[in-house]
Amino acid sequence: MEEKKYNFGEKKEEYINGIKLPVELITPKYREAKKKAIELLENAKYKDVLEESDFWILVNTYANKTKAMYSGLIISHDGCLKINDKLEEKLKFKPSCMTLDKNGYGDSLVYTYCCEEQGLYEVGEISARNCKNDYPYAMALKRCFDRVVLKNSKIAYSGIYSDSEADSFTKNNDEVKEEPKKELKASPKQIEILNGIYKGEKLAKLLEANGIEKLEDMSMAKADELIKIIMEKKESVKNE
Repeated sequence: MEEKKYNFGEKKEEYINGIKLPVELITPKYREAKKKAIELLENAKYKDVLEESDFWILVNTYANKTKAMYSGLIISHDGCLKINDKLEEKLKFKPSCMTLDKNGYGDSLVYTYCCEEQGLYEVGEISARNCKNDYPYAMALKRCFDRVVLKNSKIAYSGIYSDSEADSFTKNNDEVKEEPKKELKASPKQIEILNGIYKGEKLAKLLEANGIEKLEDMSMAKADELIKIIMEKKESVKNE
């Protein structure tokens, strides 16, 4: 089957925030997602239920928001329902494996899915920051359901996302760039442990070696590394 039969609405230009931008980058992730979607549409198992309209393109901008790129495909929630219906019984979504946490991190609402038979643990979370509609329970459930289905069907590994993540895609038109990761500082407990081990000249050498003026400036990762080394040495001496 020729790939040109399906184009999922590809265009030479995309309107983003009312501005027409040329599509000048087709990412490898989009190509992989497109290939997988065509494979699904041509699969005898899904051919009579899935439609090309169940998919659409994830668009981002780059080059200071002057150009558009295709960076993946999105599948509708209905598409996930259709796929789940066609999965073998042992891989279908099991409601009995779901629990609800109303007090998740940062005041979020979280549905957790844990199925030992499928070897799968997944969540669907909602907070005021990533969901703007008036149906948070329904959206959290949809996100959890869709993630489980996309994992169990192996579709998630091909750059195909669920439209239940739509609020996460509202930043599609933002510039695609790597955000510098903020390095966490050592915790008060880590500092307390290190202060109990390094004193005087040993502490001065430690600070100099790490290019910092005080233990509070040390990264959490480095502090954790040092504490582990010390604990391992103590355990080794203890076992001798």
